[in-house]
Amino acid sequence: MPGWREQYDRTVRWFDRFTELSVGRHHVTGSDNYVDDVYAFFQNCYHLKDWIKNDPALPATIRGEVEAYISQSRPLSLCADLCNALKHLRLSSNRSRESPSFGNKHYALQLGGEGPPIISLRYEVATATGTEDAYDLAKKCVDAWTDYLRRWALVPAE
Repeated sequence: MPGWREQYDRTVRWFDRFTELSVGRHHVTGSDNYVDDVYAFFQNCYHLKDWIKNDPALPATIRGEVEAYISQSRPLSLCADLCNALKHLRLSSNRSRESPSFGNKHYALQLGGEGPPIISLRYEVATATGTEDAYDLAKKCVDAWTDYLRRWALVPAE
């Protein structure tokens, strides 16, 4: 039976794709596909909460505290709002109280050399308190999840 770990690992794989896009990767598909990768990261990242809450193999304490953890974590509450806005077309419930939305996209394309061109993408997240780089926010989200899971000894400490 799949459990929380499957979704955590999926979230990390989507983050790895986001990292690759942030630093540059071969440009072999339409640009909308890269935006899809960014959206997929935030959706999978937030949905880890549901996998934790619904995994009967986890103690009730871990499952019961995950919502409060997200609410007190700025990165994860921004992630929740971004995910819910993507899911419902607009943000109807403002968990973070910062009304985040995806903002400007900045593409860079390196031409020349062997093989396909290299593309990188920087995406902004606009909030009520200012603009944040989407990749930096994604990194903070992964770190926040890792901290939560380490607190319960579900992933090893570094």
